[in-house]
Amino acid sequence: MVGVFFPLDRRLQLSKHAWSPQTVQQAVRLAVEIPSYRRAADAFGELTGVWLSKSSLQRLCQEAGDALVQQQAAEAQALLQAPKQEEAVVSRAVVQPDSAVMSVSADGVMLHVREEGWKEVKVASISAVEADATGVALTHHSYQAGLWEAPVYGRHLWAEACRRGLEHARRVICVSDGAVWIWNLMFMCFALRIEILDWWHAVQRLWTIAQVDLSPADAPLWVAQQKRHLAQDGLRQVWRAVRTLYPRGTPLPDDVRQAIGYLFGNRHRMRYGTFRQAGYPIGSGTVESACKVVVQQRMKQAGMRWSRSGAQAMLALRCALLSDRWHDTWRRLPRPT
Repeated sequence: MVGVFFPLDRRLQLSKHAWSPQTVQQAVRLAVEIPSYRRAADAFGELTGVWLSKSSLQRLCQEAGDALVQQQAAEAQALLQAPKQEEAVVSRAVVQPDSAVMSVSADGVMLHVREEGWKEVKVASISAVEADATGVALTHHSYQAGLWEAPVYGRHLWAEACRRGLEHARRVICVSDGAVWIWNLMFMCFALRIEILDWWHAVQRLWTIAQVDLSPADAPLWVAQQKRHLAQDGLRQVWRAVRTLYPRGTPLPDDVRQAIGYLFGNRHRMRYGTFRQAGYPIGSGTVESACKVVVQQRMKQAGMRWSRSGAQAMLALRCALLSDRWHDTWRRLPRPT
């Protein structure tokens, strides 16, 4: 059978879908933003007069997301591989960070995956740190998220760090909760770093310690006093106050034992007075916000369940969009033929 060739199709750069690249890009972007393929398809039709079915739009997102996932995986893997002896060594372009001090945070959020149940999406956020007399602000956020195991997540985190120029930052601040896997990844990715335990995770443990032994009227006063100590690098005073509540030899409830162990294990990450004086962030709100904005707003609506490949495709597209790299990312994707 002789193939049919339409010169106008080539001139308009139409793909196998018979839509122009610009049409596909805008349709996919709308589907990435609106938490429903059906609603996104209806909105796109009303805005442009080009009507797509829900399944067609979902297929376009899957194809674009798959291409982006493969591209990012190849880039992340390439950063870890030494060049072969016979290959010429090509230096990577030097990327300057947005600020001298950069912040990195990591966290996880659960997502319902078909045939697997609830699985953890690992999320990372990288931000510029701007400090002045009025306080500390985090700006220029970028994100990475995926249904990855920790080693794969580490590769993607390092790739994003290279894109943001963290290799050349004066300081890299790692602010997260006390999860061991997070600190292990930070250790592997950033040799020179300052680790900070998220302030509110520390305060939550203080509440756990206080509420078991103190009355509802006394617990808030006790926690407020310990917060003042923490804010002034007074961790010794906090330990004395805990020891006063629970003298040596006193049986500890499991919750209290875990809370004390958590604080003690992260004690070198709790010099909050020093950190604040240096102009460093002490909260991991950016990555907690990322869990909501990147994942939950689009992918955890009522009744939603995702295939693993569909979830990973959407996560990659969401991160590109919310990191303000949509047009550059789309330009670098291979076009379907």
